[in-house]
Amino acid sequence: MDNKALTLEWLRFARMDLDSARYLLQTMHPAPLEIICYHCQQAAEKFLKSIAVALGDDPVKTHDLLKVLDQYQARIDIPREIIVIAGSLTPFGVRIRYPQELAVDEAQTRTALAQAEAVQEWVTSLLDARPR
Repeated sequence: MDNKALTLEWLRFARMDLDSARYLLQTMHPAPLEIICYHCQQAAEKFLKSIAVALGDDPVKTHDLLKVLDQYQARIDIPREIIVIAGSLTPFGVRIRYPQELAVDEAQTRTALAQAEAVQEWVTSLLDARPR
């Protein structure tokens, strides 16, 4: 599979996580907040890792979004907002998967969803602007 096709596949998987988070928040009552936040982190992780694929690199094997961004800092301009979001979403990638590790409320969950959407928007615009 070429880089373009593989990048599109990473983006498709990221969108599935984001769509799952939205669906769970809108349809389940009570909403599984921890699982929604997990999907938000996973979406952001896959969006960010799609950059590596687009650049012809292998994505780093980590759930730490700040470490994912470190892979690109010398090659692309990363907005401060994205760095802050990466730090905010990272705990949802591992700690949230286990009981009593991290408690979240609906406001935090809605923030996580908005942050994952912001990552999607930034990555999409970044990849769209890249020369082919």
